[in-house]
Amino acid sequence: MSRSDTVRVLVNHADPLVACGLVTTLSLEPDIEVVDAGAACDVVVADYERGVALAGGLPCRALPNVLVVTARSSEGEIRHALEQGARGYLVLGCRLHEVVAAVRLTGRGLRYLDVAAAHRLADSLASAPPTSREMEVLRLLVDGRSNKLIARELDISVGTVKSHVKALFMKLDASSRTEVATIAERRGLLSLRMPSTALDVARAARWSPVLAPAAPALAVAA
Repeated sequence: MSRSDTVRVLVNHADPLVACGLVTTLSLEPDIEVVDAGAACDVVVADYERGVALAGGLPCRALPNVLVVTARSSEGEIRHALEQGARGYLVLGCRLHEVVAAVRLTGRGLRYLDVAAAHRLADSLASAPPTSREMEVLRLLVDGRSNKLIARELDISVGTVKSHVKALFMKLDASSRTEVATIAERRGLLSLRMPSTALDVARAARWSPVLAPAAPALAVAA
């Protein structure tokens, strides 16, 4: 096998046990080479925080590709990671062959979602996601604010608030304010967005990996 056929991967995960398992699993594959920090690589396998920080600081076509491996499984968190530039997403508990497949495919520049992550996003495909203004209304609605209080805080009319609430009901397929809040929480729509500042990226780049001695998923072209 030529070196050009080999996928070079850096494991940069915060959890030592997960990192050890990833390194051990990937090292068994003849076409995958696990490299040390600082070496050129095709894929960085990281936890959520490091993965999002690294992906958010990379130019569109820059290598390495970032593959996130995490216990975070809400729609909002998955969407955020992908929007920041992560090429793949695996939820802890996935099968080992999914990890190997994800590294191979993201190493070629393809996107990869494991079964769990793909299922989380499926709920949102039938309708458009809430707009930024609708998200502001949603956060206040979940906090228990009335339409009048939301209007006052956002400096908009009560009629406009009612229109946003109606849109949220439709997009989340909910019939009450309580149900809107429940669905938003379940789907992770209220999750805090983690900033990808230059400092975040610099810190992520300095993290060192922990080194140690394959259900269908969603893979699509970039």
